[in-house]
Amino acid sequence: MRCVRIWFEKVGMSRYISHLDLMRTMSRAVRRSKIPLWYTEGFNPHPYMTFALPLSLGMESICESMDIKIEGEISNEEIFSSLKAVMPEGINIKSVTDGEIDPKYIAFGKFEIRFSGVENGEDFCLMLKDILSSSELPVQKLGKKGRKKVYKEINLMEYIKEYSVKEASQEPVLEVLLPAGSVTNVNPSLLAEEIIKRAGDGVSYVILRKELFTDKMESFK
Repeated sequence: MRCVRIWFEKVGMSRYISHLDLMRTMSRAVRRSKIPLWYTEGFNPHPYMTFALPLSLGMESICESMDIKIEGEISNEEIFSSLKAVMPEGINIKSVTDGEIDPKYIAFGKFEIRFSGVENGEDFCLMLKDILSSSELPVQKLGKKGRKKVYKEINLMEYIKEYSVKEASQEPVLEVLLPAGSVTNVNPSLLAEEIIKRAGDGVSYVILRKELFTDKMESFK
């Protein structure tokens, strides 16, 4: 028995698949691929499958990963070919590797926020730079207090590790590095929604998760 890490993209309309439905989708795909999975023991055996960091609904990603345990003699290349042939549209297998870093060490995520419906790209980018040059950007973040869900105000600028703005005539792009892990997690939609409030009607956005890092800024692999 050995553990392998499946790397995949979740793009296009598949971004509206919830994490629970993604788990079901991947479970069916793995079974169809006829990969020799390792199953848990007990009254209700099921295949071992874990995802590094669940993706928020509506968000795209090119750095998703799933760990599975397999039995028998099968290469990573064979697993890749078998899975790639049975995946649904929008969920694309990129590679199969032997995982090197435990997902519990994930601490940051690099996100790309693409804005559309912008009338003047240059003015919009100037607005982005003005917002992000401020020392304070208060937003309401949903959290928990005991069993209750509560909102608390945070200064988003304290959590933005770095950012860059790519000027474009119709679809400006903001790339931002934010906490993304089990200890601290800041959803980039908080930033995107605050920008939308200031941008006016007609502007929308799509968020793409590009890469994950440890607290030492090592790429998760």
